[in-house]
Amino acid sequence: MTFSVTNSFLHKYALKAVLPFILRNRFIVEGEYVKQRAVCISFDCENVDDMKRIPSLSDKLKDNNIATSFALRGDLLFGQENIVKGMLKNRHEIINHTFSHPPIFRLMDAQKMRKEIESFQMAAKEKFGCRPEGFRAPHLMRKYNGTLFQILKENQLYDSSYIGWGVSSINGVVEIPLTSCPHHPQLCFDYAHHFQLPLRSGLKKFFELWEYLLKRRKLVNIYLDPRLTSDAFLQEMLVRIPEDYRFCRVRDIVDFK
Repeated sequence: MTFSVTNSFLHKYALKAVLPFILRNRFIVEGEYVKQRAVCISFDCENVDDMKRIPSLSDKLKDNNIATSFALRGDLLFGQENIVKGMLKNRHEIINHTFSHPPIFRLMDAQKMRKEIESFQMAAKEKFGCRPEGFRAPHLMRKYNGTLFQILKENQLYDSSYIGWGVSSINGVVEIPLTSCPHHPQLCFDYAHHFQLPLRSGLKKFFELWEYLLKRRKLVNIYLDPRLTSDAFLQEMLVRIPEDYRFCRVRDIVDFK
């Protein structure tokens, strides 16, 4: 039996107390963004259950006239061809999420890191004739990694693997970080740390923070896990987005930053 407690007050302050020590060396991107207000809710697909959720999720997005980004594990491109073709038909962006989604990607040597990234690029081109333009590391990146940025630069990929705000250029690579949680700046604002930790936040507080971000940040870039995202939850997020925000794919931010 899994122990869990839902208490937004304790969730906020307990994590605020321990995270600066646990993640004290985390690389936080401090970028800028001065253009039109933009919001991106992308999806990280790490297993077959995530892929199976995509068609109905895509229909929901289509109903709202939204095209967004899906970070896919490369080996899931095989055996899921119709799902991927449907994503591309609906103008969704495919982001390189490595070929096998290794649990220790950030600790890999340059050769293995390059193979994970370039194998994905090759598979996407051969199977679907597309060249992904962006990259997101498995489990995100905690520390600055010069090797990663060199590989991304050589493959002409932007990055969205770190946490922070705005848009930056790092070693010649466009960095579009995932937006920090207002309460816990060492973590991105996502479903996992609000609802999957033993000490959890409530839905009311989550949506209050979502509205806070939309009021305070001109660019909001977050991700969700498809298998955990119900239609009702996604709709609740969408209806709270102000009319002056442009909903976009991550790659679009590169164009109009």
